Amino acid sequence: MDPIATTAVQMLAASQNQQIGIAVARQQLAADKAVAGLVADGAAQAASAGPPAPPGQGQSVDLRV
Repeated sequence: MDPIATTAVQMLAASQNQQIGIAVARQQLAADKAVAGLVADGAAQAASAGPPAPPGQGQSVDLRV
């Protein structure tokens, strides 16, 4: 392969690797934003939930019929 073709193939490979890297970075950012949204939703639900049960409630189950 002549030097010009070799250089062209190397440039094409480098460009493709860069595009893949950019796509992976964008996907990671989207995933991070999704996780942050879920965390915020969970915090909002926890804040809007009622008060916790009084001490001693919900700790044992009566299985007698």
